[in-house]
Amino acid sequence: MNNLSAEAENNYSAAEESFLFHENPADLKNNLSDTFKNLVIHQNKIAYIVSYNGKFSYRHDHYTVIIVLAAIKDLHWSLQGKFGESFDAPAGTVLIVPPHTDYTLQWPMETDYIQLALDDHLLRELKDITGNLSLSELFPHPSRLPNPKALLLANLLRAELLKNAPVSAGYLQALLSVLMVQLVQNHSFLRTGSGKQENGGLSYQASRRIEAYLRENYMRKLSIAKMAAVLGVSGGHFLTSFRESFGQTPHQFLLILRLSAAEDMLVNTDISLAEIADRTGFSSQSHMTTALKKCRTTTPGELRRKRLSTGKKS
Repeated sequence: MNNLSAEAENNYSAAEESFLFHENPADLKNNLSDTFKNLVIHQNKIAYIVSYNGKFSYRHDHYTVIIVLAAIKDLHWSLQGKFGESFDAPAGTVLIVPPHTDYTLQWPMETDYIQLALDDHLLRELKDITGNLSLSELFPHPSRLPNPKALLLANLLRAELLKNAPVSAGYLQALLSVLMVQLVQNHSFLRTGSGKQENGGLSYQASRRIEAYLRENYMRKLSIAKMAAVLGVSGGHFLTSFRESFGQTPHQFLLILRLSAAEDMLVNTDISLAEIADRTGFSSQSHMTTALKKCRTTTPGELRRKRLSTGKKS
Protein backbone atom coordinates (compact mmCIF):
# COMPACT_ATOMS: atom_id res chain seq x y z
CA MET A 1 0.00 0.00 0.00
CA ASN A 2 1.32 3.43 -0.85
CA ASN A 3 2.18 5.57 2.16
CA LEU A 4 1.88 9.24 1.27
CA SER A 5 2.58 11.58 4.15
CA ALA A 6 0.18 14.44 4.86
CA GLU A 7 3.21 16.72 5.15
CA ALA A 8 4.11 15.89 1.56
CA GLU A 9 0.65 16.71 0.29
CA ASN A 10 0.57 20.01 2.12
CA ASN A 11 3.87 21.09 0.58
CA TYR A 12 2.79 20.55 -3.01
CA SER A 13 2.94 23.70 -5.12
CA ALA A 14 2.42 23.84 -8.88
CA ALA A 15 4.95 26.66 -9.13
CA GLU A 16 7.80 24.71 -7.51
CA GLU A 17 10.61 23.52 -9.78
CA SER A 18 12.51 20.23 -9.98
CA PHE A 19 9.66 18.00 -8.90
CA LEU A 20 10.14 14.29 -8.52
CA PHE A 21 6.63 13.93 -9.89
CA HIS A 22 4.39 16.31 -11.80
CA GLU A 23 1.31 14.82 -10.15
CA ASN A 24 0.06 16.17 -6.87
CA PRO A 25 1.35 13.71 -4.24
CA ALA A 26 -2.24 13.27 -3.08
CA ASP A 27 -3.04 11.74 -6.47
CA LEU A 28 0.00 9.48 -6.73
CA LYS A 29 -1.56 6.65 -4.74
CA ASN A 30 -3.95 5.86 -7.59
CA ASN A 31 -1.85 7.00 -10.54
CA LEU A 32 1.30 5.12 -9.60
CA SER A 33 -0.06 2.14 -7.66
CA ASP A 34 1.11 -0.25 -10.38
CA THR A 35 4.68 1.01 -10.06
CA PHE A 36 5.25 1.80 -6.40
CA LYS A 37 4.35 -0.44 -3.51
CA ASN A 38 5.25 2.30 -1.05
CA LEU A 39 5.97 5.99 -1.52
CA VAL A 40 6.85 8.64 1.07
CA ILE A 41 7.64 12.13 -0.25
CA HIS A 42 9.04 15.32 1.26
CA GLN A 43 8.25 18.51 -0.67
CA ASN A 44 8.16 16.48 -3.88
CA LYS A 45 11.99 16.53 -3.94
CA ILE A 46 13.05 13.63 -1.71
CA ALA A 47 11.27 10.28 -1.73
CA TYR A 48 11.60 6.87 -0.17
CA ILE A 49 10.23 4.37 -2.68
CA VAL A 50 9.53 0.66 -2.67
CA SER A 51 9.09 -0.40 -6.28
CA TYR A 52 7.46 -3.56 -7.50
CA ASN A 53 9.62 -5.82 -9.62
CA GLY A 54 9.25 -5.20 -13.34
CA LYS A 55 10.32 -2.91 -16.15
CA PHE A 56 9.48 0.79 -15.90
CA SER A 57 10.33 3.76 -18.14
CA TYR A 58 10.90 7.32 -16.95
CA ARG A 59 11.78 10.82 -18.14
CA HIS A 60 12.28 13.85 -15.89
CA ASP A 61 12.91 17.54 -16.46
CA HIS A 62 15.47 17.62 -13.65
CA TYR A 63 18.54 15.74 -12.51
CA THR A 64 17.47 12.50 -10.87
CA VAL A 65 19.52 10.60 -8.30
CA ILE A 66 18.59 7.08 -7.20
CA ILE A 67 20.40 5.42 -4.29
CA VAL A 68 19.72 1.70 -3.95
CA LEU A 69 19.34 0.66 -0.30
CA ALA A 70 19.91 -3.09 -0.69
CA ALA A 71 22.04 -5.09 -3.10
CA ILE A 72 20.37 -6.14 -6.36
CA LYS A 73 21.53 -8.90 -8.65
CA ASP A 74 21.02 -8.37 -12.38
CA LEU A 75 19.61 -4.86 -12.30
CA HIS A 76 19.10 -3.67 -15.87
CA TRP A 77 18.95 -0.10 -17.10
CA SER A 78 18.87 1.37 -20.56
CA LEU A 79 19.22 4.97 -21.74
CA GLN A 80 17.58 6.74 -24.67
CA GLY A 81 16.40 3.34 -25.93
CA LYS A 82 19.96 2.52 -27.04
CA PHE A 83 22.60 1.91 -24.38
CA GLY A 84 21.67 -0.83 -21.95
CA GLU A 85 23.43 -3.03 -19.43
CA SER A 86 22.72 -5.53 -16.67
CA PHE A 87 24.88 -5.42 -13.56
CA ASP A 88 24.99 -6.46 -9.93
CA ALA A 89 24.32 -3.33 -7.87
CA PRO A 90 25.78 -3.33 -4.35
CA ALA A 91 23.83 -1.52 -1.64
CA GLY A 92 24.65 2.16 -2.04
CA THR A 93 24.81 2.10 -5.83
CA VAL A 94 24.12 5.65 -7.04
CA LEU A 95 22.44 6.22 -10.40
CA ILE A 96 22.51 9.75 -11.80
CA VAL A 97 20.33 10.65 -14.78
CA PRO A 98 20.45 14.10 -16.45
CA PRO A 99 17.21 15.89 -17.31
CA HIS A 100 15.23 15.02 -20.43
CA THR A 101 16.84 11.58 -20.62
CA ASP A 102 14.58 8.64 -21.41
CA TYR A 103 15.65 5.73 -19.26
CA THR A 104 14.32 2.33 -18.26
CA LEU A 105 14.93 0.39 -15.07
CA GLN A 106 14.13 -3.29 -14.83
CA TRP A 107 13.97 -4.27 -11.18
CA PRO A 108 14.42 -8.05 -10.82
CA MET A 109 12.88 -7.95 -7.37
CA GLU A 110 10.88 -5.67 -5.09
CA THR A 111 13.35 -2.86 -4.41
CA ASP A 112 13.57 0.08 -2.03
CA TYR A 113 15.56 3.19 -2.76
CA ILE A 114 15.88 6.90 -2.15
CA GLN A 115 15.13 9.16 -5.12
CA LEU A 116 16.07 12.83 -5.31
CA ALA A 117 15.34 15.74 -7.62
CA LEU A 118 18.37 18.03 -7.89
CA ASP A 119 18.67 21.64 -8.97
CA ASP A 120 21.51 24.14 -9.03
CA HIS A 121 20.32 25.77 -5.79
CA LEU A 122 21.86 22.82 -3.94
CA LEU A 123 25.31 23.91 -5.16
CA ARG A 124 25.16 27.42 -3.68
CA GLU A 125 27.18 26.52 -0.59
CA LEU A 126 29.61 24.25 -2.43
CA LYS A 127 31.45 26.76 -4.61
CA ASP A 128 34.75 25.91 -2.91
CA ILE A 129 34.61 22.35 -4.27
CA THR A 130 32.60 22.89 -7.47
CA GLY A 131 34.42 25.92 -8.84
CA ASN A 132 30.96 27.48 -9.34
CA LEU A 133 30.10 24.87 -11.99
CA SER A 134 26.48 23.95 -12.68
CA LEU A 135 24.90 20.50 -12.43
CA SER A 136 25.04 20.11 -16.20
CA GLU A 137 28.78 20.81 -16.14
CA LEU A 138 29.44 18.52 -13.18
CA PHE A 139 27.25 15.64 -14.35
CA PRO A 140 27.10 15.82 -18.16
CA HIS A 141 26.31 12.11 -18.63
CA PRO A 142 24.32 9.37 -16.87
CA SER A 143 26.44 7.41 -14.41
CA ARG A 144 26.36 4.59 -11.90
CA LEU A 145 28.84 3.94 -9.11
CA PRO A 146 28.66 2.42 -5.60
CA ASN A 147 29.18 4.87 -2.75
CA PRO A 148 29.12 3.55 0.85
CA LYS A 149 28.90 7.04 2.34
CA ALA A 150 25.95 7.87 0.11
CA LEU A 151 24.31 4.68 1.40
CA LEU A 152 24.75 5.84 4.98
CA LEU A 153 23.18 9.21 4.16
CA ALA A 154 20.36 7.56 2.20
CA ASN A 155 19.53 5.36 5.19
CA LEU A 156 19.41 8.45 7.42
CA LEU A 157 17.04 10.11 4.93
CA ARG A 158 14.88 6.97 4.91
CA ALA A 159 14.73 6.86 8.70
CA GLU A 160 13.69 10.51 8.91
CA LEU A 161 10.97 10.11 6.29
CA LEU A 162 9.56 7.01 7.99
CA LYS A 163 9.65 8.13 11.63
CA ASN A 164 6.40 8.36 13.55
CA ALA A 165 6.60 12.13 13.91
CA PRO A 166 6.72 15.19 11.64
CA VAL A 167 9.93 15.23 9.65
CA SER A 168 12.56 17.89 10.27
CA ALA A 169 12.96 19.86 7.05
CA GLY A 170 16.19 21.38 8.35
CA TYR A 171 17.69 17.98 9.13
CA LEU A 172 16.73 16.63 5.71
CA GLN A 173 18.30 19.68 4.04
CA ALA A 174 21.50 19.18 6.04
CA LEU A 175 21.68 15.51 4.97
CA LEU A 176 21.05 16.53 1.37
CA SER A 177 23.87 19.09 1.51
CA VAL A 178 26.33 16.47 2.77
CA LEU A 179 25.10 14.05 0.11
CA MET A 180 25.74 16.68 -2.58
CA VAL A 181 29.35 16.88 -1.43
CA GLN A 182 29.62 13.10 -1.89
CA LEU A 183 28.09 13.29 -5.35
CA VAL A 184 30.42 16.09 -6.46
CA GLN A 185 33.54 14.45 -5.03
CA ASN A 186 32.84 10.89 -6.17
CA HIS A 187 30.45 11.02 -9.12
CA SER A 188 31.14 14.22 -11.07
CA PHE A 189 33.90 14.76 -13.59
CA LEU A 190 35.85 16.46 -10.77
CA ARG A 191 36.54 13.13 -9.05
CA THR A 192 40.11 11.88 -9.02
CA GLY A 193 41.59 10.73 -12.29
CA SER A 194 41.48 7.09 -11.24
CA GLY A 195 37.71 7.33 -11.00
CA LYS A 196 37.85 5.33 -7.76
CA GLN A 197 36.56 6.36 -4.39
CA GLU A 198 39.10 7.10 -1.74
CA ASN A 199 37.99 4.92 1.13
CA GLY A 200 39.36 2.15 3.28
CA GLY A 201 36.57 -0.28 2.57
CA LEU A 202 36.54 -3.74 1.08
CA SER A 203 37.39 -4.26 -2.57
CA TYR A 204 34.47 -4.74 -4.92
CA GLN A 205 35.24 -8.47 -5.19
CA ALA A 206 35.47 -8.87 -1.41
CA SER A 207 32.22 -6.93 -0.95
CA ARG A 208 30.42 -9.22 -3.38
CA ARG A 209 31.85 -12.33 -1.74
CA ILE A 210 30.86 -11.41 1.82
CA GLU A 211 27.45 -10.14 0.71
CA ALA A 212 26.72 -13.44 -1.06
CA TYR A 213 27.87 -15.34 2.04
CA LEU A 214 25.59 -13.33 4.34
CA ARG A 215 22.59 -13.75 2.06
CA GLU A 216 23.11 -17.51 2.03
CA ASN A 217 23.74 -17.82 5.78
CA TYR A 218 21.77 -15.01 7.46
CA MET A 219 19.65 -17.56 9.35
CA ARG A 220 22.73 -18.92 11.15
CA LYS A 221 24.59 -17.50 14.14
CA LEU A 222 27.49 -15.62 12.57
CA SER A 223 30.28 -14.09 14.62
CA ILE A 224 32.58 -11.35 13.37
CA ALA A 225 35.43 -13.87 13.43
CA LYS A 226 33.51 -16.30 11.24
CA MET A 227 32.58 -13.59 8.74
CA ALA A 228 36.13 -12.24 8.67
CA ALA A 229 37.45 -15.76 7.99
CA VAL A 230 35.47 -15.82 4.72
CA LEU A 231 37.75 -13.04 3.46
CA GLY A 232 40.87 -14.18 5.30
CA VAL A 233 41.26 -10.99 7.33
CA SER A 234 41.27 -10.13 11.02
CA GLY A 235 38.04 -9.39 12.84
CA GLY A 236 38.98 -5.77 13.53
CA HIS A 237 39.97 -5.07 9.94
CA PHE A 238 36.82 -6.77 8.66
CA LEU A 239 34.52 -4.78 10.95
CA THR A 240 36.06 -1.43 9.99
CA SER A 241 36.20 -2.22 6.26
CA PHE A 242 32.68 -3.63 6.16
CA ARG A 243 31.25 -0.51 7.80
CA GLU A 244 33.12 1.69 5.30
CA SER A 245 31.87 -0.32 2.32
CA PHE A 246 28.26 -0.93 3.36
CA GLY A 247 27.54 2.06 5.60
CA GLN A 248 26.49 -0.22 8.47
CA THR A 249 27.88 -2.95 10.68
CA PRO A 250 27.73 -6.62 9.62
CA HIS A 251 25.09 -7.34 12.24
CA GLN A 252 22.95 -4.42 11.08
CA PHE A 253 23.21 -5.82 7.56
CA LEU A 254 22.20 -9.27 8.85
CA LEU A 255 19.25 -7.79 10.73
CA ILE A 256 17.88 -6.26 7.52
CA LEU A 257 18.13 -9.62 5.74
CA ARG A 258 16.39 -11.39 8.62
CA LEU A 259 13.61 -8.81 8.84
CA SER A 260 12.94 -8.98 5.09
CA ALA A 261 12.77 -12.79 5.19
CA ALA A 262 10.49 -12.72 8.24
CA GLU A 263 8.15 -10.18 6.64
CA ASP A 264 7.91 -12.32 3.50
CA MET A 265 7.03 -15.45 5.48
CA LEU A 266 4.51 -13.62 7.66
CA VAL A 267 2.68 -12.21 4.64
CA ASN A 268 2.90 -15.22 2.34
CA THR A 269 2.74 -18.33 4.55
CA ASP A 270 0.88 -19.87 7.49
CA ILE A 271 4.09 -20.88 9.29
CA SER A 272 3.93 -20.21 13.02
CA LEU A 273 5.63 -17.12 14.42
CA ALA A 274 8.04 -19.18 16.50
CA GLU A 275 9.13 -21.21 13.49
CA ILE A 276 9.54 -18.09 11.34
CA ALA A 277 11.75 -16.56 14.03
CA ASP A 278 13.84 -19.73 14.10
CA ARG A 279 14.10 -19.99 10.32
CA THR A 280 15.19 -16.39 9.91
CA GLY A 281 17.91 -16.36 12.56
CA PHE A 282 16.19 -14.57 15.44
CA SER A 283 16.91 -15.90 18.91
CA SER A 284 13.19 -16.03 19.77
CA GLN A 285 9.73 -14.99 18.65
CA SER A 286 9.85 -12.00 21.03
CA HIS A 287 13.21 -10.94 19.54
CA MET A 288 11.66 -10.97 16.05
CA THR A 289 8.63 -9.01 17.25
CA THR A 290 10.77 -6.39 18.97
CA ALA A 291 12.98 -5.98 15.89
CA LEU A 292 9.97 -5.57 13.58
CA LYS A 293 8.48 -2.90 15.86
CA LYS A 294 11.74 -0.99 16.14
CA CYS A 295 13.02 -1.22 12.57
CA ARG A 296 9.89 -1.62 10.44
CA THR A 297 7.26 -0.02 12.70
CA THR A 298 5.01 -3.06 12.32
CA THR A 299 4.20 -6.28 14.17
CA PRO A 300 3.77 -9.93 13.15
CA GLY A 301 0.05 -9.58 13.82
CA GLU A 302 -0.28 -6.58 11.50
CA LEU A 303 1.60 -8.41 8.74
CA ARG A 304 -0.59 -11.49 9.18
CA ARG A 305 -3.73 -9.35 8.96
CA LYS A 306 -2.37 -7.88 5.75
CA ARG A 307 -2.09 -11.40 4.35
CA LEU A 308 -5.67 -12.16 5.32
CA SER A 309 -6.97 -8.88 3.89
CA THR A 310 -5.37 -9.56 0.52
CA GLY A 311 -6.54 -13.15 0.46
CA LYS A 312 -3.06 -14.65 0.00
CA LYS A 313 -2.65 -18.38 0.47
CA SER A 314 0.45 -20.34 1.41
